[in-house]
Amino acid sequence: MKLRQVVFGLSTAVVLLLGGVPASAAAPARLSVSGADVVDPAGNPIVLRGYNWGQWGTVQPQDPADNVAAGANSVRIPLRWWGEWKDGVDSRDPDPTNLSHIKAGHLTLLDQTVEQASAAGMWITLFVDSDYGQGAGGRPDNFWTNAAMKQEFKEVWQFLARRYKTKAFMGAYEILPEPKPVGVNDAGVKAFYDEMISVLRGIDRRTPIVVGPNDNYSCAHLEGAYTTIDPKVVYTCNYFIFAEPLNRIGQITGFREAHHVPVWINQVGIESGDDDAKSKARKVLGAFDDNGIGWAWWTYRISGTNPDTHGIYYADPSEPDGWHLKPAWLALVNGYLAA
Repeated sequence: MKLRQVVFGLSTAVVLLLGGVPASAAAPARLSVSGADVVDPAGNPIVLRGYNWGQWGTVQPQDPADNVAAGANSVRIPLRWWGEWKDGVDSRDPDPTNLSHIKAGHLTLLDQTVEQASAAGMWITLFVDSDYGQGAGGRPDNFWTNAAMKQEFKEVWQFLARRYKTKAFMGAYEILPEPKPVGVNDAGVKAFYDEMISVLRGIDRRTPIVVGPNDNYSCAHLEGAYTTIDPKVVYTCNYFIFAEPLNRIGQITGFREAHHVPVWINQVGIESGDDDAKSKARKVLGAFDDNGIGWAWWTYRISGTNPDTHGIYYADPSEPDGWHLKPAWLALVNGYLAA
């Protein structure tokens, strides 16, 4: 027993001296892609269903266990970087000596959130949202026009890929949500994603990558997002529910069948105060279930206090923990998680 301990200690020391980590830590189980399916580490098809922890800094200690108990097998986690949000949300650090370009406190919070989801065994889709970089609101200064900021964004992703490529249950990297740069066509958006995929693959060749179409992740533009640059690509588009709740199902299934690739919906949701909102939500989640389409509900907690907008929980200072639950909405969405 003592000899084995000595040998193990020497092996560990050699690994550390070489600047590496033990093989078991260096190669955690990963999702992959097989035709139109996302597959688990055993090669079995898996339909990813769960919530967005989409409002920065709102995750509560009980959320991972509650999500898993309801049947969630995945979660979508943000980092907000270079944009216009509420105070304290933008994670960009302008200090040129910080090579990650991420504020230290924000990185600590991201690490904690990722660890919460990983420890609960939920597959994580990590996305970096850049309100400015994507060209939101017609902003002319974006990743297609500002080479310096595009390079910083690459370095952000290189840093994150190095940091999390050995994290258990890191399910996918979603490069940049909802691109809508003025004057850039579908091919221009695809070229940006292809370039970013190459950057990520220089560091992590195993973790799947999520890309979506131009025009704010419009399902109608899915065809323009199709790429052959990498075999482990999962496609996405937004599915906020409006007057015609099922009007994009055919666009999703048609694209999936035409190219034999997986499509997962990064954001599906509806404002609680919308007329007939629950009926519309059931139609959409039921159609996803019928067609084997994975999804992440927008959103689990929302930092606003309006009960009629998105969110299973909304902020309410009168509550003991500061949160008000919408029980009917929790029951509705949870009812489709383990479908």
